[in-house]
Amino acid sequence: MIPLSREDRKREAFRLFEDGRYQEALRQCELLLEEGKDPAVDILAATSLFNTGRLEDAELFFRDLVQRMPGSSYVHSYLAKVLAARENEAAIGEYATAVLLDPDNQDALRSYAGYLAGRGDYAGALPVLKRLAALSRRLDDVRQLMHAFNELGRPEESLAAHAAFAGDRPEGPEYVSALFRAGNYPGAATAARALYEKTKDPAALRNYLRALARYDPGAAREAYSSCLQDTPDCEILLDYSNLLRERGDIAGALTIIRQILARSRRPGYRLAECDLLAAAGETTRALALYEQLIRDELSSKEDMDLLGTIIGRYRRALTKGVTADDGLRRFLAIVSSDLNAVSLVETARLYEERGEPAEARAWYYRAYRADFLTGGIAYAVFLSLHDEERECEKVMLYILANAKKSADLARVAAVATDRRGKMTRLRRLNERLIYRLGERRSALGSEGLALLARAYLIGAAASLEEGDYARCKHFCLSGIDVLPGLPQDVTPEDFLVLIRTCKERAVADRPIMNVVSGRMPAIPPESPAVHPVTARLGLSEMEQKLVDFLRIHRTATEMELRRLLGTRRVVGIVNRIVQKASADGISLIGKKGVGEDGEVYEYTGT
Repeated sequence: MIPLSREDRKREAFRLFEDGRYQEALRQCELLLEEGKDPAVDILAATSLFNTGRLEDAELFFRDLVQRMPGSSYVHSYLAKVLAARENEAAIGEYATAVLLDPDNQDALRSYAGYLAGRGDYAGALPVLKRLAALSRRLDDVRQLMHAFNELGRPEESLAAHAAFAGDRPEGPEYVSALFRAGNYPGAATAARALYEKTKDPAALRNYLRALARYDPGAAREAYSSCLQDTPDCEILLDYSNLLRERGDIAGALTIIRQILARSRRPGYRLAECDLLAAAGETTRALALYEQLIRDELSSKEDMDLLGTIIGRYRRALTKGVTADDGLRRFLAIVSSDLNAVSLVETARLYEERGEPAEARAWYYRAYRADFLTGGIAYAVFLSLHDEERECEKVMLYILANAKKSADLARVAAVATDRRGKMTRLRRLNERLIYRLGERRSALGSEGLALLARAYLIGAAASLEEGDYARCKHFCLSGIDVLPGLPQDVTPEDFLVLIRTCKERAVADRPIMNVVSGRMPAIPPESPAVHPVTARLGLSEMEQKLVDFLRIHRTATEMELRRLLGTRRVVGIVNRIVQKASADGISLIGKKGVGEDGEVYEYTGT
């Protein structure tokens, strides 16, 4: 039998991949690569690794491909998919690179938009979805665009997108939602009813009844009674109960809730029963059910946010139903005996309401010790409200130093930059916030970038007040640069006003854009004793030595690093460092190309 040629075997590998036989395709690729490098086979092997779930190997493969083919939208897009599957926040930067390299890459656009929407970042997803819908005009893409508009509170634009891209194609739930949010309740009811008659989807029936209740509550009540005989959906029943409560029929609302509880004992439904009993004046029964619900939730701890809501409602019911001392005794016995951050924070709030700030402070501190993030933020807010600025700043700096995820940093930033509070006066805190957000800027979504812009604005205003015009302009230009495409409470004009004021006040206004970055009034990192790279990334001694060398010299060739480390395995060491840094959402090392002495590496850290 005549052996297959290399080209025939390549075609066979691609055929296996297209048939979904990824493991066999990967084996064929490995045999081909043993005979020599081939970019097409490399990409197929990396993609096969991804599809077989070998994510770590796929990441290393795609990282190597990114260095060899930095202009490939496909490679960046698939690296992003691998990082997203590994819950690595650096995925957002790779997706962005992919669509910038090829704005017509529909697969990259669709994956990027899905990734952002999955994180709740509809503001970031919107421009991507606009581009995708205009290119593909696929109904699923148009509906995703409409959903993003709806979530952002822009229903008129959602309806316009349907008219522009969907044409006469079927109207889906996004269309109903847009009509509802736009206040066209009769139109929403008509569209939802038509959708239900076509699909028999309970969600469509629920939307029909909700819309009907907005413009004709009496008819809605009859419709609920009629529909629920045939469709006993718990969420529809809950809507009906809420409608009855809004119309003052507490007894009727309770009857409906008990029908729900006969089908499901979900905590949210049980909480609704507690609230209705409290509203009906059945305090003893309500408190007993609140307490049993709290015990059950403390036992499972499945949803700590819901637990906080339940305890807060219980606390308010106690103040109306029993004496203050009896309420305190019951609360401490039921809630405070479990030393989780939510229970401790709610206990502190109870003491605040009782006018006992010293006791409240002690409980907030316990919450901080139990959970540096949830408890720490609550403790810091309390300290700020009571003008303990030094201790507040100390706590917030500790939280910032130990927060790892971008979402956690965003929680801290939202509190620290809230102009309704007092923390914006804490200069050191704001500078540290700019540094922490800035070091993972490429991994931030639109919310994180908006918060970073807000921190820059606060820093710029403080610098202007101190007469440091160069620093003020630097902060303003940096803030405009990171401002997301859909800014909310901070706009480019906010920064331009400060820049204009700097130019008016300065005796000699000098340019800052060509100042050497090392001399710019940027935010310095913490000292090594406080903020070591090794502690953050867990680098080995050899990896740390390489990073330290690059930090000092900024660039180095592969041969220089070989001599430094005494090993030929520099490429593998660099890839591991990049992988660890990426997992932490930061950038340390970039590759500038290949020279006579091998790869050229550049330090990209802050």
